Amino acid sequence: MNEQNNMQAIDKQLHFSLDEYRMRLIKIRAEMKSRNLDLLLLSDPCNIFYATGYDAWSFYVPQCVLIPAADQEPVWIGRQMDRHGALLTSTLGDANIVGYDDKFVQSQLYHPMSVMAEEIRHRFGSKLHIGIEMDSYYMDVQSFLNMQTELPSCKISDASLLVNWVRAIKSETELSYMSEASELVQNAMHAAMEIIEPGVRECDVAATAYSNLVASSPDFAGSYTSTPPLIPAGERLNTPHLSWNSSHYQNETQINLELMACRNRYHTPMGRSLYLGTPPPALKTIESAIVEGLDAALDFIKPGVRACDVEATWQKAASKYKVQKSARCGYSLGIAYPPTCGEKTISLRPDDTTVLEEGMSFHLMPAIWHEGSSLVITEPFFVTKTGAETFCKFPRKLFVK
Repeated sequence: MNEQNNMQAIDKQLHFSLDEYRMRLIKIRAEMKSRNLDLLLLSDPCNIFYATGYDAWSFYVPQCVLIPAADQEPVWIGRQMDRHGALLTSTLGDANIVGYDDKFVQSQLYHPMSVMAEEIRHRFGSKLHIGIEMDSYYMDVQSFLNMQTELPSCKISDASLLVNWVRAIKSETELSYMSEASELVQNAMHAAMEIIEPGVRECDVAATAYSNLVASSPDFAGSYTSTPPLIPAGERLNTPHLSWNSSHYQNETQINLELMACRNRYHTPMGRSLYLGTPPPALKTIESAIVEGLDAALDFIKPGVRACDVEATWQKAASKYKVQKSARCGYSLGIAYPPTCGEKTISLRPDDTTVLEEGMSFHLMPAIWHEGSSLVITEPFFVTKTGAETFCKFPRKLFVK
């Protein structure tokens, strides 16, 4: 009762029901049990958000959530100034939110892992089997070494992607947030294409895209994304991960636009290309290959098919035009923080035999980047009971102005 009164007094800002968070913990603990883990230490902000709702730009310093195998409330540990943010945005009660002093922040003398280790010993004991996310952008080498030193009697195992795989199947509410993000990304794509003309600066297109990704809906707001707008043009065109500069667009220029929107941390990306002038025949051939491949792959997808077979379906359709793609054709999609929107689990590529299930969501992106020719037409989608449904309803073609 005290915890409920505390949550009500604080006016928790949660994006899901408490029942949904409870079900998430049940699934996480089931996986922990299969690995004989006593405690799971989460450092990936995506997984911290999934398990507790905590959402803040605080992942540049060490932070974690401890999930015990026993049916106890998890514990958040982070910088003291972020403690109130954890009270506001997480399911956790006051006693399970621990802030460490600023002397531990980017210090040569002190490390936050000593605080985390002390909390582990105090709350759960000193002889535990602890799973940590070794393959996490946010678990640095120093933190891992300090953990080994501070908890010498504990067995430490790699639990990378444990929660990522639990996240793979989305609830109706999760899919609804991705659908709302799709509205924002389509608005941004339309607005960006509207202003692209010879003489317009790339940075002005980026500014227009950002504005629409955040505020183009009267009903809800977008948030910061894991990845900036990627809009290379001209000599920068044939590489996928360049953003923008102050150059002015010229006639007979192609622009590849890869945009993504975020709604309550759920991301929906989309890519399209625009040509100013008359596209060369080779580009139209690539367009036909990508679009026919997308159509074939989306028609093929349903629960029970394998990720590798989705990729093979696209490759087969595109091969009629002598077009191939060496990189993966897509990846699992959902919650994201910088630096990536991928869930790091399922990839649509030849060696991934994961069986697709209803509720999984992906970015199908058979974009082509070849020296001298490239084209970006991508589709985010989710798996339904009988097939695949795209989040976006944007024309699937090369745009020409």
